[in-house]
Amino acid sequence: MLGPGLHGRLERRFGHKSCAQDLTTRKYRHIHRRIVKVFVEAHGCTQNYGEARLMQEALVGQGHGVVTSEHDADAHVLVTCTVIETTERKMIRRMTELAAYGKPLIVAGCMAAAQRQRVLETVPRAKLLPPRKWPQIVELLDAGTVCGDRSADIESQSFGWHDAIVPIEQGCVGRCTYCITRVARGRVSSYPIELVVDQVRRNVGHGRKEIKLTGQDTAAYGLDAGTNLAILLRAVDALSGDFRVRVGMADPLTVYPIMDELVEAYHSDKIFKFLHLPVQSGDDAILEAMRREYSVAQFEEIVHMFRRAYPRITLSTDVIVGFPGEDEEQFGRTMDLIGRIRPDIVNVTRFSPRTGTPAARMPDPIVGWRVKERSRRLTRMRFEIAQKIHEAFVGEEVEVLLTELGKETTILARTPEYRQVVLPGPLPLGVFAHVRIEEGHATDLRGTLLNIPTECSQLSSPS
Repeated sequence: MLGPGLHGRLERRFGHKSCAQDLTTRKYRHIHRRIVKVFVEAHGCTQNYGEARLMQEALVGQGHGVVTSEHDADAHVLVTCTVIETTERKMIRRMTELAAYGKPLIVAGCMAAAQRQRVLETVPRAKLLPPRKWPQIVELLDAGTVCGDRSADIESQSFGWHDAIVPIEQGCVGRCTYCITRVARGRVSSYPIELVVDQVRRNVGHGRKEIKLTGQDTAAYGLDAGTNLAILLRAVDALSGDFRVRVGMADPLTVYPIMDELVEAYHSDKIFKFLHLPVQSGDDAILEAMRREYSVAQFEEIVHMFRRAYPRITLSTDVIVGFPGEDEEQFGRTMDLIGRIRPDIVNVTRFSPRTGTPAARMPDPIVGWRVKERSRRLTRMRFEIAQKIHEAFVGEEVEVLLTELGKETTILARTPEYRQVVLPGPLPLGVFAHVRIEEGHATDLRGTLLNIPTECSQLSSPS
């Protein structure tokens, strides 16, 4: 079932020796100084938010304080994203605003690795903290604490998080010509299975029901260690407790060689039937120019295999429009693909040339107005498809997990396929309930509560 040469290319790039490090064993200096109040702000992908949480836990575990207002802070930490040019401009503006306070500023995340000079030209006094070095956050703040003997393994429910974000790996296999994130994250480095499982166990023990496994490419997990994502999911599934796992973005290049195992691992009731599989283009020539290293046919094979096993699975995909050289016929093939596979979610991104990437130097750039027009057409189709999919759920009664606060007094919940349901609140978070779907919209479902576990019958607003 492997594509020609696909598995061989992966094996040539990765041995089976693990280069992951158990970050929980890092030793910090314990110098008795004043508590530092730190403001931490994250942007971008789920992995960035997960690493921001780990930084906060490390800081509090060493006696520092974490504050929610930048005005009250003694130091600021900005976890950056630089996936497209507009995001980079936003990050530059934000780090300039934080630097204006004249207090210590740590710039973390992808810009700290991929665009060090750009950061230092903007905020010369900032300290840089690349993604793989996030455990050094305490050292960068002088590690000074008044309670240096406090355990770093704190109970993170004190932060008010109702879900858990668990990074499982750094880096990716891909050599995509447009991507600057791969420069920041580097090659695949997987965290040991026992470490990931222990983090999930700890979060479930703290009452969290939604576990988000994240990485730059979750399906690349284990390529450096002789294991894979399916094996990890089975290990997590073996844990006791009533919780649900959302698997983060997985690249077709790395899913394809393990898709039989992965489909089997998804059989667990603890795994949300949700697949984020970015295709980027429906034209093989454009995929080759992007250096995606899979074909449209392979992408569709993965989709069909998951849907045969799980007909109600939520499929999310990503598409880049306006890649250099993309003509109308090639874009039409992308529209045709989306029309065929009918994904529930399509994240549409206009091509953004990133300095230092091969795609930034490619000929035949697409004029801006044409890129916008294509983006609008694809977005319109995406919403029409999602609207029809969601309307088919009206009248169903389903079990959901109440996950987060919505707008005003509403509560957001997730079905077993990770579809978002908006419910009238207040309701307690982190519990399972039965609802009836009353409306279907392009971006979500609307429902009414049927019942909730008796131990949660005293409804109150979540804190």
